[in-house]
Amino acid sequence: MTLYADKADWKDITPIPLPYSENEPVVQIMYSERFKDVYSYMAAIMQKKEYSERALSLTTDAIECNAANYTVWHYRREILRHLKLDLQEEMKFTESVIDDQPKNYQVWHHRRCIIEMTGDPSRELELTEYTLSSDAKNYHAWDHRQWVLSQYKVWDKELEYIDELLSKDLRNNSAWNHRYFVIENSQGWSKETINKRAEVRWNLHQESS
Repeated sequence: MTLYADKADWKDITPIPLPYSENEPVVQIMYSERFKDVYSYMAAIMQKKEYSERALSLTTDAIECNAANYTVWHYRREILRHLKLDLQEEMKFTESVIDDQPKNYQVWHHRRCIIEMTGDPSRELELTEYTLSSDAKNYHAWDHRQWVLSQYKVWDKELEYIDELLSKDLRNNSAWNHRYFVIENSQGWSKETINKRAEVRWNLHQESS
Protein backbone atom coordinates (compact mmCIF):
# COMPACT_ATOMS: atom_id res chain seq x y z
CA MET A 1 0.00 0.00 0.00
CA THR A 2 1.30 3.44 -0.94
CA LEU A 3 2.19 5.61 2.05
CA TYR A 4 0.57 9.03 2.34
CA ALA A 5 4.07 10.50 2.37
CA ASP A 6 4.46 9.23 -1.21
CA LYS A 7 1.09 10.43 -2.52
CA ALA A 8 1.22 13.48 -4.78
CA ASP A 9 -2.19 14.75 -3.65
CA TRP A 10 -1.00 14.91 -0.03
CA LYS A 11 2.15 16.95 -0.64
CA ASP A 12 0.44 20.06 0.73
CA ILE A 13 0.21 18.48 4.19
CA THR A 14 3.12 18.40 6.63
CA PRO A 15 2.68 15.32 8.81
CA ILE A 16 3.03 15.50 12.58
CA PRO A 17 5.21 12.53 13.56
CA LEU A 18 4.45 10.15 16.43
CA PRO A 19 4.63 10.49 19.38
CA TYR A 20 2.68 13.75 19.60
CA SER A 21 4.04 14.58 23.05
CA GLU A 22 7.26 16.58 23.42
CA ASN A 23 8.37 14.22 26.19
CA GLU A 24 10.25 11.07 25.27
CA PRO A 25 8.24 7.96 26.19
CA VAL A 26 9.64 5.64 28.86
CA VAL A 27 8.92 2.67 26.63
CA GLN A 28 8.93 3.22 22.88
CA ILE A 29 5.89 1.71 21.13
CA MET A 30 6.85 -0.19 18.00
CA TYR A 31 4.36 1.25 15.52
CA SER A 32 4.32 -0.16 12.01
CA GLU A 33 5.46 2.08 9.17
CA ARG A 34 1.91 2.30 7.86
CA PHE A 35 0.50 3.17 11.29
CA LYS A 36 3.01 5.98 11.79
CA ASP A 37 2.33 7.30 8.30
CA VAL A 38 -1.46 7.27 8.64
CA TYR A 39 -1.59 8.76 12.13
CA SER A 40 0.99 11.46 11.43
CA TYR A 41 -1.21 12.68 8.57
CA MET A 42 -4.31 12.21 10.71
CA ALA A 43 -2.84 14.55 13.33
CA ALA A 44 -1.98 17.13 10.68
CA ILE A 45 -5.44 17.03 9.12
CA MET A 46 -7.15 17.42 12.50
CA GLN A 47 -4.88 20.31 13.41
CA LYS A 48 -5.75 21.95 10.09
CA LYS A 49 -9.46 21.16 10.63
CA GLU A 50 -9.86 19.89 7.12
CA TYR A 51 -13.24 18.32 6.40
CA SER A 52 -12.90 16.79 2.96
CA GLU A 53 -13.34 13.58 0.99
CA ARG A 54 -9.65 12.81 1.31
CA ALA A 55 -9.81 13.38 5.07
CA LEU A 56 -12.71 10.94 5.26
CA SER A 57 -10.68 8.38 3.33
CA LEU A 58 -7.80 8.96 5.75
CA THR A 59 -10.05 8.21 8.73
CA THR A 60 -11.00 4.93 7.06
CA ASP A 61 -7.33 3.95 6.97
CA ALA A 62 -6.82 5.16 10.54
CA ILE A 63 -9.75 3.03 11.72
CA GLU A 64 -8.32 0.06 9.85
CA CYS A 65 -5.07 0.58 11.78
CA ASN A 66 -6.84 1.08 15.12
CA ALA A 67 -10.62 0.87 15.30
CA ALA A 68 -10.58 1.70 19.02
CA ASN A 69 -9.39 5.28 18.52
CA TYR A 70 -12.27 7.48 19.73
CA THR A 71 -10.75 10.70 18.37
CA VAL A 72 -10.69 9.37 14.81
CA TRP A 73 -14.32 8.23 14.97
CA HIS A 74 -15.35 11.62 16.36
CA TYR A 75 -13.49 13.47 13.63
CA ARG A 76 -15.06 11.19 11.03
CA ARG A 77 -18.50 12.27 12.24
CA GLU A 78 -17.50 15.91 11.96
CA ILE A 79 -16.46 15.32 8.36
CA LEU A 80 -19.77 13.58 7.59
CA ARG A 81 -21.70 16.51 9.05
CA HIS A 82 -19.73 19.08 7.09
CA LEU A 83 -19.93 17.24 3.77
CA LYS A 84 -23.57 16.14 4.21
CA LEU A 85 -22.76 12.78 2.64
CA ASP A 86 -25.04 9.79 2.14
CA LEU A 87 -25.12 8.22 5.58
CA GLN A 88 -26.41 4.92 4.23
CA GLU A 89 -22.90 4.31 2.96
CA GLU A 90 -21.63 5.05 6.46
CA MET A 91 -24.05 2.49 7.85
CA LYS A 92 -22.57 -0.11 5.53
CA PHE A 93 -19.08 0.87 6.63
CA THR A 94 -19.92 0.46 10.32
CA GLU A 95 -21.51 -2.92 9.61
CA SER A 96 -18.27 -4.13 8.05
CA VAL A 97 -16.30 -2.97 11.11
CA ILE A 98 -18.81 -4.57 13.49
CA ASP A 99 -18.63 -7.81 11.54
CA ASP A 100 -14.86 -7.79 11.99
CA GLN A 101 -14.77 -6.40 15.56
CA PRO A 102 -18.17 -7.04 17.19
CA LYS A 103 -16.93 -6.10 20.68
CA ASN A 104 -15.45 -2.75 19.73
CA TYR A 105 -17.20 -0.06 21.78
CA GLN A 106 -16.23 2.82 19.50
CA VAL A 107 -17.89 1.47 16.37
CA TRP A 108 -21.15 0.77 18.22
CA HIS A 109 -21.12 4.29 19.63
CA HIS A 110 -20.45 5.71 16.18
CA ARG A 111 -23.31 3.66 14.77
CA ARG A 112 -25.64 5.09 17.39
CA CYS A 113 -24.57 8.63 16.49
CA ILE A 114 -25.25 7.96 12.80
CA ILE A 115 -28.72 6.63 13.59
CA GLU A 116 -29.42 9.78 15.59
CA MET A 117 -28.38 11.78 12.54
CA THR A 118 -30.60 9.80 10.14
CA GLY A 119 -33.46 9.00 12.50
CA ASP A 120 -33.64 5.58 10.85
CA PRO A 121 -33.24 2.53 13.14
CA SER A 122 -34.81 0.09 10.66
CA ARG A 123 -31.71 -2.10 10.28
CA GLU A 124 -30.65 -2.25 13.92
CA LEU A 125 -32.68 -5.16 15.24
CA GLU A 126 -31.57 -7.33 12.33
CA LEU A 127 -27.95 -6.27 12.82
CA THR A 128 -27.92 -7.02 16.55
CA GLU A 129 -29.75 -10.30 15.99
CA TYR A 130 -27.06 -11.31 13.51
CA THR A 131 -24.29 -10.29 15.92
CA LEU A 132 -25.87 -12.10 18.85
CA SER A 133 -26.28 -15.26 16.80
CA SER A 134 -22.48 -15.55 16.90
CA ASP A 135 -22.08 -14.47 20.52
CA ALA A 136 -25.21 -14.43 22.68
CA LYS A 137 -23.36 -12.56 25.45
CA ASN A 138 -22.07 -9.63 23.39
CA TYR A 139 -22.74 -6.74 25.78
CA HIS A 140 -22.30 -4.08 23.11
CA ALA A 141 -24.90 -5.67 20.84
CA TRP A 142 -27.39 -6.02 23.69
CA ASP A 143 -26.79 -2.45 24.82
CA HIS A 144 -27.31 -1.16 21.29
CA ARG A 145 -30.48 -3.21 20.86
CA GLN A 146 -31.93 -1.92 24.13
CA TRP A 147 -31.12 1.65 23.17
CA VAL A 148 -32.94 1.24 19.85
CA LEU A 149 -35.96 -0.35 21.53
CA SER A 150 -36.19 2.40 24.14
CA GLN A 151 -35.46 5.29 21.81
CA TYR A 152 -37.73 4.28 18.92
CA LYS A 153 -40.36 2.22 20.76
CA VAL A 154 -40.10 -0.82 18.47
CA TRP A 155 -41.16 -3.35 21.10
CA ASP A 156 -43.78 -5.21 19.05
CA LYS A 157 -42.02 -8.52 18.33
CA GLU A 158 -39.29 -8.39 20.94
CA LEU A 159 -40.79 -10.93 23.32
CA GLU A 160 -41.15 -13.34 20.41
CA TYR A 161 -37.46 -12.90 19.65
CA ILE A 162 -36.55 -13.59 23.29
CA ASP A 163 -38.77 -16.69 23.37
CA GLU A 164 -36.92 -17.96 20.32
CA LEU A 165 -33.56 -17.47 22.06
CA LEU A 166 -34.76 -19.18 25.24
CA SER A 167 -36.20 -22.10 23.30
CA LYS A 168 -32.68 -22.74 22.03
CA ASP A 169 -30.96 -22.18 25.38
CA LEU A 170 -33.06 -21.77 28.51
CA ARG A 171 -29.94 -20.86 30.50
CA ASN A 172 -29.18 -17.85 28.29
CA ASN A 173 -28.81 -15.30 31.09
CA SER A 174 -28.44 -12.44 28.64
CA ALA A 175 -31.81 -13.27 27.10
CA TRP A 176 -33.45 -13.46 30.54
CA ASN A 177 -31.99 -10.10 31.51
CA HIS A 178 -33.21 -8.66 28.23
CA ARG A 179 -36.67 -10.10 28.82
CA TYR A 180 -36.77 -8.32 32.18
CA PHE A 181 -35.72 -5.09 30.48
CA VAL A 182 -38.38 -5.41 27.77
CA ILE A 183 -41.22 -6.23 30.15
CA GLU A 184 -40.25 -3.51 32.61
CA ASN A 185 -40.12 -0.87 29.89
CA SER A 186 -42.99 -1.92 27.63
CA GLN A 187 -45.61 -3.82 29.66
CA GLY A 188 -46.23 -1.44 32.54
CA TRP A 189 -45.52 -4.09 35.18
CA SER A 190 -43.90 -3.25 38.50
CA LYS A 191 -40.52 -4.75 39.35
CA GLU A 192 -42.17 -6.81 42.09
CA THR A 193 -44.62 -8.34 39.60
CA ILE A 194 -41.86 -9.09 37.12
CA ASN A 195 -39.74 -10.79 39.78
CA LYS A 196 -42.66 -12.90 41.00
CA ARG A 197 -43.54 -14.05 37.49
CA ALA A 198 -39.92 -14.83 36.66
CA GLU A 199 -39.60 -16.91 39.84
CA VAL A 200 -42.78 -18.86 39.06
CA ARG A 201 -41.58 -19.56 35.52
CA TRP A 202 -38.20 -20.75 36.82
CA ASN A 203 -39.77 -23.03 39.48
CA LEU A 204 -42.09 -24.57 36.90
CA HIS A 205 -39.11 -25.26 34.68
CA GLN A 206 -37.20 -26.86 37.56
CA GLU A 207 -40.15 -29.13 38.40
CA SER A 208 -40.50 -30.27 34.78
CA SER A 209 -36.74 -30.92 34.32
